[in-house]
Parts: sequence; C-alpha cells; structure tokens
Amino acid sequence: MITGEENLMQIAELGSELITVFEKHGLGSYFKSENLNKIGKFMRLESLLKAKNIERERFIGMLNQIIEDKGIESSSDLMSIQSNLHFSAMLPCGLRNPFKEFFEGLILDNPEDYNSLNYLVEGNVNHELSYYPLLDSISDENELPDIILASDVNNFFHRPFIEKFVEKGVFQTYTPFTPNNYLEKAGFADPSGNFTMLTANMLIIVVDEDKLGDRKMPSKWSDLLDPSFKNEIIMRGEDNFFCNAVMLPFYKENGFDGIRIMAENIRAGMHPAEMVKLAGSNREEGGTIYIMPYFFAKRIKNKKARIIWPEDGAIVSPVFMLVKKDKIEKHQALLDFLVSKKTGEMFVGRYFPSINPDVSHSDFPIETSWLGWDFLTNNDIGKLKDEIREVFMEVWNSKTVLS
Repeated sequence: MITGEENLMQIAELGSELITVFEKHGLGSYFKSENLNKIGKFMRLESLLKAKNIERERFIGMLNQIIEDKGIESSSDLMSIQSNLHFSAMLPCGLRNPFKEFFEGLILDNPEDYNSLNYLVEGNVNHELSYYPLLDSISDENELPDIILASDVNNFFHRPFIEKFVEKGVFQTYTPFTPNNYLEKAGFADPSGNFTMLTANMLIIVVDEDKLGDRKMPSKWSDLLDPSFKNEIIMRGEDNFFCNAVMLPFYKENGFDGIRIMAENIRAGMHPAEMVKLAGSNREEGGTIYIMPYFFAKRIKNKKARIIWPEDGAIVSPVFMLVKKDKIEKHQALLDFLVSKKTGEMFVGRYFPSINPDVSHSDFPIETSWLGWDFLTNNDIGKLKDEIREVFMEVWNSKTVLS
C-alpha cells in the first residue's frame, strides 16, 4: 500500500490508473515523461501534496482504493526500493549540455567506480514544474541527493530550507584548496562552510548600437535606470516571471524604486537563446539593451551588438554545490572531479569561471558583482523575492493594460 514515502517515479510504475487521480487534482503534468524523468526520481508524494496544499490522508486513500479495486501489484519490494539520487545537477542552459557530456564521459571511462551511481543532470525545469519551490515542503534530508548542483538564488537560500537543513549542519563545503581569487575577491565563498560556490553564470549588458542612437552608451548597471531606456530593455523571463539574479542586485543597490523603474524600462522577458538572434538585428521586437549571460553574449554574430562588461562588474548568478557532510567520504572521487582543474577548464571554456586555483581567467574581464553573504543571511530571501515580484508586476501589468 502507498504510504506517502514513495517518489513519483515509483507511483508511475504501479500503473496509469493511479495517474488519473493526480490529473483530477491538477497534477497530471508531473507524470508527463519529460517531467517525470526530471524530478520524479527524487520527489516524494508526501512532499508534493504538502507543497500543493492537498489533504494527505484523503488523497493517499484514493490511490490505495484503486490499488485494491484493480488488484494492482504493490509488493513491499517495489515500494521499499529507494531511488533517491546520489547526485543531481540543475544547471543554467549554457552549461547543462556540455557538463552532462563531460560528466557522462567520466562515468563511461570509469564504469567500475560509478556503475552504481544514481544521477540526474538537467537544465532548470520550467517554473510550473520546478523542483525548487517543492523544497519548501521537504522535511527529511533523505529526500535530498547526497550531492546537489543548483543555479541562481533559488529555494536553497530560502528560510525553510536554511532552517531545516543548512543550520542543522547537514552540508559541508568541499574545497580542498584555497579557491581561485577570480570570484573569491568578491567574497563568493560561503563563510559559514555550508555551500560550495562552484562556478557562476556571469550576467552582462549587450547594446544594439543602431537603436542606441546618440544616447550615452551604458557603462554600469545603474545606467539601465535612465528614463530614456523606457520599454527598451530585454532580460531573461517569461509571462509573469523575471530573473531573480537580476532583480535582487537591483533591489540591493536601488531599493523598490529601482525595481519600479526596471518594470518601466523592461520591454520583454525572453530566453537568452532568443536574445542571441535579436541582438543587433534591428528587428522591431528587439530591444536597445539586453541583460544576458556572458556565454550567450559570446554567441552573437551581429557586429552591431556590443558586449558591455559593466564597470561595477558582471552580476554573479551562483552555481553552487551542496554536499551532505556524512557522504563526503563515500563520494570522495566524484567530489575531487567536480572541483578539479579539468572541470574548471571546461567551465572557463564555456565562459563560466572556476574556483580551482590552477585555472586561468585571462580571457575574463576583471570586475564581478556578487550579492554577498551578508545580504543573503540578513534577508528572508523567499519573502523578499515575492515582494520584489509584487512591486515589479504591479507596474508591469499596469503598463501592459495601458498599451
């Protein structure tokens, strides 16, 4: 019988009859193959129900009634198998594919060492089905992979996760060296010894010189608040979501007034791959200014698009690692690979910096801008992100209605 401890993949394996119950409760999307393969292995039923405010006993009762009525085999062997991940990586688009190929090369070359490793390497799942919001409902550390790579200032920095796991000493930083000074000079390393700050998605400015005209070329982030750029900036986003990695630094430096001005100046939210095609194209739907990852900016072919590394530094959107303290010895070889010079050089080759001290950053401009641990520690990040979004969307929606 189902108890709530099972993950979604295990439930799916019991048969399609059970999935109809999820569909009736608006949860059918979690069982589409592309989504089930991403988060089904490490999302427990109990946590999903808690996150969606669905009454646990009644829902599980319906599932067990179907099992009984249909005579579905739910042997103790199947339901006791834990397919918890040893290693999961949810990475920025520019890093996901090269990292997956690089990582799976390690496994193919060393099958005797990694044949029992249960792993998942994915880009960030879409916002509706993102694993990150579900973290707020997880209460058992056994639901978490032994090693986690994740991107952006997400729910791993929110109070529920910090209080339930980080502050209780579940994780430990893994840096068997003095980190490379490239990011460290901005205070990137976690002083509390919990997060391993592995690399970063570097966000910069791209300007369409034709559309800029005779206006002053922006040279720092605050220049984007100039009223002359109203409705002329494109950044990562979609529908009612805009990139937290940009919004949080703008709030830190300019408060909610800065967020309101950004809402006036933003023309659209797009995936960076779309920006690559638009930047410098002079197409009507394009913008004068783009806020985008350095990786994507380096792919722009149009010479009318000028890459600006701001004087006050590229915004450092973190790609970090969480390692369970009691699993370090078990995964020592894998951890050494993840922080190795070889991995660091792969990062740098894709325009992502490395913390390995032996990796050169000679092709990277010097200045970087990191939110800082004081800001992350002294603010309720989850609540603050909601407040920023509310302020931004109030202006954004009124602008949309007026247009």
